[in-house]
Amino acid sequence: MSNPYLTDGPTLISFSGGRTSAFMLYQILQAHSGELPPDTIVAFANTGKEREETLRFVHDCAKAWNVRVHWLEYKIGSGNRAERYEVVGYNSASRAGEPFARLIKSKKYAPNSIARFCTEELKVNTIRHFLEQGQGWTSWTNIVGIRHDEGHRALKAYAKNAEGKSP
Repeated sequence: MSNPYLTDGPTLISFSGGRTSAFMLYQILQAHSGELPPDTIVAFANTGKEREETLRFVHDCAKAWNVRVHWLEYKIGSGNRAERYEVVGYNSASRAGEPFARLIKSKKYAPNSIARFCTEELKVNTIRHFLEQGQGWTSWTNIVGIRHDEGHRALKAYAKNAEGKSP
């Protein structure tokens, strides 16, 4: 049986800053003898509302494992070619909710139980824009670490992919 942590082709490792996500990243690194393939990118999307401990954990994992983590934040873009993300780092990452505030300003209303656009805009689309605009990628494998109790998230992602909404 092949190692499920081996990647092939353009691959995004979406690192949330949580323990499951870190475990996944570590296993992928180990599967590749401690060094990721050149067509594999690790990204952390900061909402500006992350806990300081989470930011420190992402930073510490990157240093300890000698892996480049691309720190990204939502940015309001205008026009078709405008960048919709900003590359930051541990020291320059927002800590007072700036990306979240920019999103609310752009939408002109706050997220609610009906319009749940936070994760989609602040994380998923921010990383997607970085890969498409910043890296020139048109397709990739997206690896996300989820806890055992979050299986429904995977099913939703598979459904979106099957419908062509989020290939």
